[in-house]
Order: sequence, then C-alpha cells, then structure tokens
Amino acid sequence: MSMKRPLVFALFLGMLLTASLQGQEMVKEPSTGKSFPAAVSIASNGVTYPLSLTGVTVRKKMIFKVYGMAHYIQDPVRGKKDAVLNAMTVDGKAKMIVMDFARDVDAGKIRDTYMEGLKDNASVQEWTSIQPAADQFVGFFTQDVKEGEQFVLRWLPGGIVSVTIAGIDKPAITNQQFARVLWSIWFGQNSIVDREDLVDRIVD
Repeated sequence: MSMKRPLVFALFLGMLLTASLQGQEMVKEPSTGKSFPAAVSIASNGVTYPLSLTGVTVRKKMIFKVYGMAHYIQDPVRGKKDAVLNAMTVDGKAKMIVMDFARDVDAGKIRDTYMEGLKDNASVQEWTSIQPAADQFVGFFTQDVKEGEQFVLRWLPGGIVSVTIAGIDKPAITNQQFARVLWSIWFGQNSIVDREDLVDRIVD
C-alpha cells in the first residue's frame, strides 16, 4: 500500500522547487554541492511555522561524503557560538534537519549509526527513559537509501518528532528527552559533523 507524503513534507518540497524560480536565496553545501533554500515553511495541525536556515554542513565517514545537511529553526536569535549551539537542543521552537544523500547507504548502517548516536548523547538515566522512542525511531529505517534521496526530521514544540524518509511519512514520536538527544547527534559535544557550520549564519 502506498503512503501519501505528509503536508509538512509537501510544503518543504514546494519550497525547494519554487525557490530558484522566485529568486529566493539558495545556499550550497560546498563539499557535496547540495543546495538548500534559505527559508522554508512547514505546517502541522493547522499551524504554519516559518523557518530560517542556520547553516549547512557535510557528514563524512572517513573519506566518504555521506550527505549534505541543512538545519532550520523558527525565529532564530543571533548570539555567541556556545549560546546558539545550546539553543538548538532546547524545546519550544520548531526545528528541521534535511539530509540530502551523496551516496547509497545500507539500511543496517543507517540504523546502527542512529542508535550509536543516540546512546552516545544520552546519560544512563536518559537512555532508560528514551529507549522505547529510540527503538521506534531506528525501526523506521528499513530500506537502503539511494543517492539523491532525503531524510527530513522535524522537532515541533512539545517534543514532537516527525520523520519523512524518501518522501514517506512515519508516525510522530512525542518525547522531549528523545528530541533533545536526537538533535544532540549533530549539535552535542559528540557531534558527528562540524556543528559550528550548522549555526554559522546566526553566530555573531
């Protein structure tokens, strides 16, 4: 049975497709050449969230480029680097991560990478609390990813995490601790990317 793309993802795709036609700024991740719009909007439960790009980066595994990545947040506040990075893992504002893959990746490797990242960024107590949500999240990734496909992760106020994998919507997960730990994979001390690149547009 085929699944319809969610409204939030459809809106994001629409922004991508029309951005260049409308003269909107596009920002290129230089290592992969992937381009992302400087502003997008997502909608959920009748609420529309305008989001601004905070930065782009690349995920590498050894010498291999895995994906170009963009991060967005609602009403970004400029500030010093540490304060801005800390704000990225706080609930309250809508946030979104877009990963545009630069190579094919096996589903098992994707699951292992996410599970390792979640464990590395959670305390023992947090892991006990978020493990069911982590298991659900990791279980979404059942298909190998192909070059050019995208993962879209959204963190809406209230700790609501929704995921779109290659255009397919997955059930939302509501867990504030899980949302924070998930975002910490990229914004925490053990970030798997250059996290400073992800906020360089809003750092003073």
